[in-house]
Amino acid sequence: MGEMIREEILKRVRKAGVFSINIDTTTDVSNLEQFSLVLRFINEEGQIEERLTAMKVAHDSTGLGMFNVFCDICIKYNIDWETKLCAQFYDGAASMQGQYSGVRSYVQEKNPNAIYVWCFAHVLNLFVVDTCDKCSSVRNFFGEVQSLITYMRARKRTAIFLEQQTKCNPSERPYRIKNFSTTRWTSHGRALSVISKKYLAFLKTLEELINSTDRETSSTASNLYRIMTSFKFILNLFLMENIFSHTTPLSIYLQSSSIDFIQAITMVDVCAKKLSDLRNEQSFNNLVTKTKSFANEIGLVECKLPIIRSRRRKLLPGEVASDEIITNPYDQFKIEVYYVVLDQQLARDQKFPTIISLRLKIGFLV
Repeated sequence: MGEMIREEILKRVRKAGVFSINIDTTTDVSNLEQFSLVLRFINEEGQIEERLTAMKVAHDSTGLGMFNVFCDICIKYNIDWETKLCAQFYDGAASMQGQYSGVRSYVQEKNPNAIYVWCFAHVLNLFVVDTCDKCSSVRNFFGEVQSLITYMRARKRTAIFLEQQTKCNPSERPYRIKNFSTTRWTSHGRALSVISKKYLAFLKTLEELINSTDRETSSTASNLYRIMTSFKFILNLFLMENIFSHTTPLSIYLQSSSIDFIQAITMVDVCAKKLSDLRNEQSFNNLVTKTKSFANEIGLVECKLPIIRSRRRKLLPGEVASDEIITNPYDQFKIEVYYVVLDQQLARDQKFPTIISLRLKIGFLV
């Protein structure tokens, strides 16, 4: 049956005339690296099709090893990639996209017309990861959110959380919080959305767990409650939720099977423009105002950032100038967190030059 399906796929590919490939690897339950080959083509009805065509164990994970597996599959199933292949797209691993010893370079030696496209979904994922890792405040924030999710996912705690949601928001559907995915940052956006919508239910759940007779349960709940009732946590929450509101729709589109390349480039540019438009004083003030309003709404005692204690750096011999000390906590957050997170998008074109080169090649179509 499998061979019959594969043969039908290959017939459609040959009728299409040209095709592109997507190669990836994954480890199976027996801890073997499985090489997968997906063919993308346009069928006779003018519709885009993506079909998994073959899987094979890859004993050599180098670029040359992967290329040899690809060639073996093409020879076995009579796939004419040297003349019919028009594009190739992989993730950013060196063995796949390496300029000198990656699969794409070996393919282009035989077929220069097979342009390489770095998978946009992977690009966006790395872009968001890099944005968050550059700022210690946001990095710590996601660590705190991860601790909260891990703690709340226990069966009994989940039951309490669902019960508190019904009490706090009887007319709304209760949510279960899901763990983060290291490869799909849309999961982070979904988690932040649940925390934001069910914030009061989280606090009520933690308040109940603080009274637990179990020491570890009570201690952890107390620490998480202290974190969630801090103004800075809510400020980071709304900042990142706003950013994910722009990147998540883009990420979902980039992972769709019906993705259009030109539309993808346009959406990347639009998303970057929206993030860039947030980088101003008014947008930051709106964020602070929203956070203060929310803190008052749920009855938090701490409704502002704590005042910074000034620490002057001792001047070394010969130094005559001193650094200006930022004492306003909101100015410090704006400069060290808000602008730092948003400024990462300005380095997008330097990090991903493939997008620029492809835009130049097909710019007349946009």
